[in-house]
Amino acid sequence: ARATDDRGGRVHRAMTTEDDGGGAPRTKRTIYLRDTVNAKLRLVRTLNDTRVYESYARRSQLAIRYSLTLYEQRKMFFLAVAHAMATMVVWSHFFFIKYRATAKVPRGANLYWWKRLTPPFEFGAMHAILFQMALLPLTMARQSVAALSRTYFGRKFVPLHKVVAMHIHLGYVMVSFVFASTILFFVFFGQGCAQQKSGKEPTPGGQHTFCHKMTSEIMATGLAIMGCLLLVAVTSYMRNRIKYEIFYYVHHFVFIMFALAIAHTLDDKARHGQVRSQNFKWFSASLVWYLTDRLQASFNTRDCDVVECIALGDDEPESRKVVHLRIARPTTFIFRPGQYVFINDRHIDYTWHPYSIASSPHENTIDFYIEVMSMSRVDGTNSWTSKLWRDARSGFVSKIRINGPYGTGFNDVNDTTQIVAIGSGTGIVPMLSWAKATVNELIRMNPQTRLDDLAVRDVKNRDFAVNYYKEYFTLKDFVFKQLGLSKNESKASKIWENRSVQDLLLNKQYTWREKKLREEGDNATKRHYERLLATNISHEVVDLMQIALPLLDLTSIALLLSFSQNHAIATQAMREVPLWGFFACHCYFCVHWVFTKMNTPIWWIDLIFNAASTVAFTFWYDLIREDGKEWNVYMIWAFAALSVFRIARISSDVLLTGTPGSRAVNAYLERTGDTMSVTEKFTLIFITPQCDFCEILWNDLDFLHRTLAQSYGAQAGRVFDIQVYCTSKDSAENEELIKRVKGTSLGIAGALHMERPDLDKLTVRPILDQVLKDQFTGENRPSFTSSLVAFCGGTQLGSKVALSVVRSRARVKAFTEYHSIEFLQENYGQATPAKDRGRASLKGVHIDHGKTVSGVVSNFVNAGRTAASAAAAALKTVVPPMPRKKIRSK
Repeated sequence: ARATDDRGGRVHRAMTTEDDGGGAPRTKRTIYLRDTVNAKLRLVRTLNDTRVYESYARRSQLAIRYSLTLYEQRKMFFLAVAHAMATMVVWSHFFFIKYRATAKVPRGANLYWWKRLTPPFEFGAMHAILFQMALLPLTMARQSVAALSRTYFGRKFVPLHKVVAMHIHLGYVMVSFVFASTILFFVFFGQGCAQQKSGKEPTPGGQHTFCHKMTSEIMATGLAIMGCLLLVAVTSYMRNRIKYEIFYYVHHFVFIMFALAIAHTLDDKARHGQVRSQNFKWFSASLVWYLTDRLQASFNTRDCDVVECIALGDDEPESRKVVHLRIARPTTFIFRPGQYVFINDRHIDYTWHPYSIASSPHENTIDFYIEVMSMSRVDGTNSWTSKLWRDARSGFVSKIRINGPYGTGFNDVNDTTQIVAIGSGTGIVPMLSWAKATVNELIRMNPQTRLDDLAVRDVKNRDFAVNYYKEYFTLKDFVFKQLGLSKNESKASKIWENRSVQDLLLNKQYTWREKKLREEGDNATKRHYERLLATNISHEVVDLMQIALPLLDLTSIALLLSFSQNHAIATQAMREVPLWGFFACHCYFCVHWVFTKMNTPIWWIDLIFNAASTVAFTFWYDLIREDGKEWNVYMIWAFAALSVFRIARISSDVLLTGTPGSRAVNAYLERTGDTMSVTEKFTLIFITPQCDFCEILWNDLDFLHRTLAQSYGAQAGRVFDIQVYCTSKDSAENEELIKRVKGTSLGIAGALHMERPDLDKLTVRPILDQVLKDQFTGENRPSFTSSLVAFCGGTQLGSKVALSVVRSRARVKAFTEYHSIEFLQENYGQATPAKDRGRASLKGVHIDHGKTVSGVVSNFVNAGRTAASAAAAALKTVVPPMPRKKIRSK
């Protein structure tokens, strides 16, 4: 309601000047319309408060939750399933090669099925491991990932912000295959050796071949590979329980593993002429790519002067310590909000440590907030961060080396209407950089022009939405119209066009439904919204199920390539499997085409490809199915081309963020020359259990609020908002925090909340605002929007935020289908148990209401201020607990 107060006058005037169209007096028309809008507003709030999602049938709650969660993670789900299918195709390809080779084992022989199945399984597993090793270096190429994230394909289709999760997934898959094959190897050759010694198993030439296999050169290299992989896997699993340096150095054993993998198939038998499948052919290209990427990244290292380095906290063992590091930004150093760099202090050691950037890309300095985990199992008192804190306290930090930037940043957020950026603990750092960049963009333009542009864009959005549905004409609609099956406008619908009748009846309907929703127990109104919820959710479930078709096409291509390479062992049934997979995907794509909007060029392109696929399938059916011929190279190329087109078309509908309507309106605005960011509002939410860390960042947050308020005045809340939630249980520290911040601009605005946030309300608010906006300023005309909830912090809170987004999506689906909400999660910081963290201390922190730590908009506030004066002003904002040197840049 506060968001619409400033527009209420204009809305009311628009209502009074509107033609009633129904013959009713103008004053009654105004009253009817006002009451209808208020009734709808109360109904929407009641619908959200009563939480239809929870009242839905118990048996369906779990299905809804999992389906919507998968829909949120659909890009990762698609990649995970595609990777699993590709791995199984590789495994089966080499399994069948070896299985045909073991056909010479005579039936009735000792350990017959062990001899038939174990070598094929081992051979397939070995190549499945090599497939993981070929992909693994690509996930470590940080420079390439950062470059790919700037492309359209990298922003829209590939979840590159989850590249670390991909890396971990590949590692665990490889470990699983290695351990499974190793166990099977020992079981098979162990019992074979035992039976050769007992005489049950023949000994060719008097030699115990099974026993010799256990001591062969290839066995030694295999065990060494497993040992290296075991070290890497264990330290990776315990990366949050051991020192970072241990994890970092042990992880380099993976390169020893690659060297051993090359030596694995260059054993004594290979040197004496036995043909082996050489491992280096699998991962040489990707490994060279990684090494080239690593070499190129080494040229991104820069020596930077330290402008300011302050050790916050005291020397008590249980005190919370933070290092605020500010370095001079090199002129050629360009980064995006959300990216990180590696930091090295050669006075401590030569290791590199990754930290997110807290400053804006427009600043002349680069800020970091480096947390020291005192008395934790992770760092202890001898860690790199502890040494940095002590050096900062003593004034020894003068030079810092940085390498980067890396990471994707927030690269796919330009098409979102509202953004809710949630940061917990040190996870607020990348969100702070994002917020500073947003404020910079806002104050660079005229505030009134910005607000007017948003209003104009909103009108264009609604005009487009109305015409979008009027012009949405599919082949099904065309056929129904020609057959006379389309719905005709009834007399009742013409009566309904009378606006006064609408206002009167809708007012009564909204009031009645609100009353029924607040009643205890089950009733028809609640069942109505439950059915509406189920209908809208079913649309997302159908979209999610479409992922199966591109996956089936990919699998068909992989199987076709496999069987064409092994045509000697491929049976007739094997050759037909890709054909029928192609047919299934073609049938679905024809149905998809029937329900596609006709008045677009892509509809005609789909028609051409559907016709080509029909002709190709008929031709291939006669050759493969009827004549029993093999696939030739031209057929394979045509098969792949048609399948890849279908994959691209269906994937673009499923994997892209937002609704089809929101994507269409954004494309329309871009084509019409409206290049302004579509983001209407940015909300920064900081959640922390430590009062002192809240005070450390309060100056930066308060400066953002004051800077924007100076430009936008009372309208600042329409474009930017800050909320801080401190969940500390220490009442004394809470009172001290409230006392110190109450005089600041942000404190007066009521941004500080000494309670846990209601995540459901925070995540549903963007869509709820759009729904209310449709009623108040849109005259009940729809608009297409897509909002984003981004989280950075610990995994436990991240799971809760993700679940809240899922619930919010489900609730909103009960009363709108025009607006959507997406979720972006980054796990940040060390997952150390809370009991192992040091208790917060307010010592060493002081808030000066007149100055600020941040220089986020220094170029715009005072263009003539030098870097030295900026550092001097910043140093006055934090008063240390005892006298100590402060480092300034020369």
